[in-house]
Amino acid sequence: MFDLSDVTLCAADSANIGLTVRALRICLSQCKFADAVLFTHEPPAADGFRTVAVNKFDRAGYQAFRTKPPPTVETPFALFIEWDGYVIEPRMWHPHFREYDYIGARWQIGAYGVSTNNVGNSGFCLQSKKLYDALADPRITYVPDENVDFLVCGRYRPMLEREFGIKFAPAAIADQFAFETIMPTQPTFGFHGLGNMFRYLDDREMMDMIERVDPYVLRTQQFIVLTLQYALKAKFKMVEYLYGKMRERVPFEEALTLFRKSLAKPEFGQELFALCERLSHW
Repeated sequence: MFDLSDVTLCAADSANIGLTVRALRICLSQCKFADAVLFTHEPPAADGFRTVAVNKFDRAGYQAFRTKPPPTVETPFALFIEWDGYVIEPRMWHPHFREYDYIGARWQIGAYGVSTNNVGNSGFCLQSKKLYDALADPRITYVPDENVDFLVCGRYRPMLEREFGIKFAPAAIADQFAFETIMPTQPTFGFHGLGNMFRYLDDREMMDMIERVDPYVLRTQQFIVLTLQYALKAKFKMVEYLYGKMRERVPFEEALTLFRKSLAKPEFGQELFALCERLSHW
């Protein structure tokens, strides 16, 4: 088992608790961490990790929670994961990861308004105690409708670098660490994103997972990206299944809007939506 005895494995969840437990256990099966903790309002029976009770949070509350240092984490580093991301290749851990205070999968330039500083995603990220101490500064606060990764790696990055000496990993290091929206050209330590999970689950496992997700997931970009991936693989039964689960919760017009917004161009979303509609009526 790969030794990460200076790292605490962390997760926080109020919606997909069972799936977050699954992701924690996958990581714990591959690496030896100093500690592992789940912050949640409804602690499950712990097995290999401890739980810390926190107030139940919605999606905005989750972003606010992540903007500040996690309570009871004192190791030099913390690996923060979410239910849809985990360690996939522990041998790809590099000692030079410890030279940085923040590493997350990079985003594409131009996506989400990203210009040049495109590292990185918070759904599977390594953060230092030095960064957590800096985030405790009262000037750093959650901004409504902004995700924690864009706050830490965007809005507050200049201050974090200038006043606290925080080092964000460059793109090349981020690409060794994890991937999310940019496909890897080499093995990575971990990954994030429901849209990538088809790589690691067979069809039955994927269906079992979708049966367990909180309904909000059915309205996310990642869910539509996942549907696209199965369409590209000509796995039309899976496309039909995913679209059917979505439409159980999402009306026609809203679903069409979500498809148009979620892919690189509206017409791509329109075409995928049309395919889903054909499959659902065949």
